[in-house]
Amino acid sequence: MPVETDLKDAYQLLYDKHEPLQALQRYDGILKQNPENLVATIYKAAALEKLYFGSSDWHNGQTLDNSRDLLGKALNLAQNRGDRSKIALVYFRHFIHHFNSKNYAEAQTFMAKCKEYGYQDDTLSMWEYQLQRKLDRLVEKGVKVKPAKTATPSAEEPKEFKPATEKENISTPFTIPSTPKFRTDWYQTSNTVVLSIFTPNLPKNKECVTLKVSKKNKRDLEMLYPIPDASSEFQYNLSLSHEVDPENVQLNVFTKKMEVILTKLTKNNWKTLEYTNESESASSLQQSEVRNKSTSPSGSLGYPTSSKKNIDWSKVDVSDDEDENAGSADAFFQKLYADADPDTKRAMMKSYMESNATALNTNWEDVSKAPVETSPPEGMELKHW
Repeated sequence: MPVETDLKDAYQLLYDKHEPLQALQRYDGILKQNPENLVATIYKAAALEKLYFGSSDWHNGQTLDNSRDLLGKALNLAQNRGDRSKIALVYFRHFIHHFNSKNYAEAQTFMAKCKEYGYQDDTLSMWEYQLQRKLDRLVEKGVKVKPAKTATPSAEEPKEFKPATEKENISTPFTIPSTPKFRTDWYQTSNTVVLSIFTPNLPKNKECVTLKVSKKNKRDLEMLYPIPDASSEFQYNLSLSHEVDPENVQLNVFTKKMEVILTKLTKNNWKTLEYTNESESASSLQQSEVRNKSTSPSGSLGYPTSSKKNIDWSKVDVSDDEDENAGSADAFFQKLYADADPDTKRAMMKSYMESNATALNTNWEDVSKAPVETSPPEGMELKHW
């Protein structure tokens, strides 16, 4: 069987069929026949990484060390051949290795190197974005992060690769990543949070996706799947602002986006999707405000508006019975309104009416402060009559 066929079969085992052990055995067979096969060396390292993170039998330091040593060997092979594209690919695999191991300083260095050698991949901007978020989170915690000085062999003087161990700082700047080729959006009801991820690199189906929320802190969300017809993976990590049920996470894959449905553990209104230092204090403040509303006399609040009728939106009756028979609203918004808490319903009604049906906001804290301006669709002009 031609080696190209073996390489293709092994790659499918690794990324399409999620069988890293079988892929490892196939790559071992290829390397037994040709110890300097660059592609087999690169992806044998990837197979070991997947076994390390996905199998308790392989989750040990030796597995990770072997993977890193293979990447060092692959870098030597690529440099000796003077193949810039392969050098860039190996640097990218080094980046993935250190990113998944949470060695973000080393990952930062290898990201810069793979870009320096012109690595091209649709997911590169997504990985840059993820890395920058991790680095920003470390900075928020007071950790100073600079690219690690990594000992790597040069093309002119190939030597045995030594894994990065030094923590010395270097002056090479790390450029802020450009906007990734994916975007996210979210909305909430009183019971759920719905996260939409728009990307051109969608999975073949939802069975290909590994999606989970940490059972330990009930906030850390992780999504991972192989990108069809590519040598990389889509990985999305997010620390949610509040706890959700790890046992009740749903995923839908559509033609242009993925939709993740999370179930809240408490029916509070999320100010942000991602966890920040203010998330806990904001949650506590919200609970306090709810209690104060039930005990304090309600003052009449006035909001500037062009309407001739002055409406106190804080006193609007938001009973679910209202407009029950109105069939003109889209089912989606009916569901969103029906499941919302009273403040969210007031926000929806106020923003929709004051903006002349051009905006819909679910955050009462934002909407209550000022009138909602009319925002006509792109290409249309607002005219006053």
